[in-house]
Amino acid sequence: MMGAGDCTDDVAEKILSATVNALLNVPIRWKSKSVRKDGRASQLEGNVPVRSDLSERFDLIFRIKVDLAWEYTLILRHLPSGTNIRRLDVRGTHRDRLGEDYLCRTHKHRWSEARGNKDVYAPTDIRHDPAVPADASLAVLDAEYRRVLLDFMGECNIAIGTGYSWSSPPAPPDVLPLEELEEYP
Repeated sequence: MMGAGDCTDDVAEKILSATVNALLNVPIRWKSKSVRKDGRASQLEGNVPVRSDLSERFDLIFRIKVDLAWEYTLILRHLPSGTNIRRLDVRGTHRDRLGEDYLCRTHKHRWSEARGNKDVYAPTDIRHDPAVPADASLAVLDAEYRRVLLDFMGECNIAIGTGYSWSSPPAPPDVLPLEELEEYP
């Protein structure tokens, strides 16, 4: 039984439709996320709301591992349910539902009611070098981050509005103050 705010295949299809006029209209807002025992951030998370003609709210999320800046994730999330409608893992590692290992391989997750996020496939529309770069700093990868974000937005039918401008991920502070710490649920 579906409740109010649940995501359905119909809702996901509408969100991804080119007819809903989805757009980014503000810059990505970056935060340090998670903390190690030494007090340093382990991830950066960028978040930007997606505006559209729908009453459904959804956000674009960009996660970067601080020590592995070459391994990052883009997510289109349906906010009422917390469902990741689409997810792109760049040079990501995990095992899919059929037991296939994705070791440092770029892949996408396509959500559906029947399979959840278990539909994993290798994309052909992401402009990046699949190999781990020799210099993988945030600054060096900035152009790739922008390009891959645009490619992901293309699949999700999200346009750039007049209020949007690229905001580079900031270098995380050496130590996070505890009052700013946010753990993932």
